[in-house]
Amino acid sequence: MIAYVKGTLDTKTDTFVIIDVQGIGYRIFMPSNSIESLGEIGKEVKVYTYYYVREDNISLYGFSTNEELRMFELLLSVSRSRSKICNCNAISN
Repeated sequence: MIAYVKGTLDTKTDTFVIIDVQGIGYRIFMPSNSIESLGEIGKEVKVYTYYYVREDNISLYGFSTNEELRMFELLLSVSRSRSKICNCNAISN
């Protein structure tokens, strides 16, 4: 797992940033308020990440703080739990 990415801010868009880490550009999807808090292109930044892997998608999601990352992980766990409950109810009917 990639816990964080630290490097030079190369690109900023509305939905993602690219951080250059020794010649490798990491595309990291982030909330717009977190993107704005990173500052200017060329600045060294550190982004806490969640490595998302599914059979049709591999992505990095980024957050300004560890607390934001933990909240995201909590929301994912609730969503997964709810999905399991919904699937069990559908099977039992």
